[in-house]
Amino acid sequence: MKNKRLLSLIALLLACALAFAGCTNRPSEAAVPAAETTAEPEPSPSTTPESSAAPEASPTAKVTATPEPTATPEITPEPTPEPVYTNPLTGEVVDKDYGSRRPVAVMVECNYLNGALITQHGIAQADIIYEMEVEKITRNMAVFMDIEKAGEILPIRSARSYFVSAALAYDAVFVHRGQSADGAEFASTFLQYYVDNDNIDLSESVNAYRLNAWPYTGDHSFASTGELIGNFIGTAGTRLEHNTDSFDYGLRFTDNAAPTGGQAANAIRIVFPETKITNFTYEPDRGGYTGSMFGSVYADGNTNEVPVFQNVLVLATYTRVGVDAHWHTAMNTINCEGQGFFCNGGYCEPITWSRGGYNEPFRYFRADGSELELGVGKTYIAFIDGTWSVSFPA
Repeated sequence: MKNKRLLSLIALLLACALAFAGCTNRPSEAAVPAAETTAEPEPSPSTTPESSAAPEASPTAKVTATPEPTATPEITPEPTPEPVYTNPLTGEVVDKDYGSRRPVAVMVECNYLNGALITQHGIAQADIIYEMEVEKITRNMAVFMDIEKAGEILPIRSARSYFVSAALAYDAVFVHRGQSADGAEFASTFLQYYVDNDNIDLSESVNAYRLNAWPYTGDHSFASTGELIGNFIGTAGTRLEHNTDSFDYGLRFTDNAAPTGGQAANAIRIVFPETKITNFTYEPDRGGYTGSMFGSVYADGNTNEVPVFQNVLVLATYTRVGVDAHWHTAMNTINCEGQGFFCNGGYCEPITWSRGGYNEPFRYFRADGSELELGVGKTYIAFIDGTWSVSFPA
């Protein structure tokens, strides 16, 4: 028993001795120099970069290229569209704004000497031409949206009340040489409404002149030019614009105005009182009607140009010839209504027309009561005694 205890004690002593020997041989943490734990090793001379050289990228680093700056595209502004203007008397596209401009109406003789038509000058530039009875013949009134383009205008003749009345429907400046001064056609009945220096009587004006070449003699010799008239209007204090920004001429236009469901009208024969006759022929190649009278082609003496009318309106109204000693004509063109015909594209249809006061436009209606649309282009308008005075020969 004692021997076993002794052996156990010896074994315990040996174990302690070995454990103590292991602890004394481990270096303490305090003995490790600080430089060895905090300082980084100095780079070798062969790897030290020059001061101006860029550091090399790590072989494992992801290289991202810097993109070139993208140029901002220049924005091209949308072009401003050119304004689109129309001639209010024809519906045609033009390069001038006539929106508030007053047209000019000029009295032009429609007569003959020795059986031949006295050629009119300036009519090819007119937008609308009226023909009405005066005494035993007829007279024209040419309505210009741009009088300056007319060139020479002749023969300029005197006013009649119903022409003045028609000019007022357009708020047009009215140009004439004299006027009927007595009887039923005392023109001042309507000329009194021209109060803005817009009753242009060229009788004593330096803006008109007389010709002395047959047949332009005597009463048939009075002439002027669109330029002279335009300049005079521009300096005479004449009101140049309508009193409203949206003046209503009573005219509506369409590109397809031909009444193809109506009667064929390739020829039109208009008989005025005292048997004065005006004829029209539809010419498809010209896109409208050309006229003739007194056996002559209705042409402009300035250029020999034959006016082409896309629209022919023949309007019946009360007409009485020879109401006084001067054989004047009485005619209704105001505060009235009547029947008529509209011709376009080789066809015609019956229509009705009406007009109120002197400052109101003429209005036109189809047989069903709808408003009539004219074809784009020039218009000829005749006032006759009754619808029996017009025919459409085959």
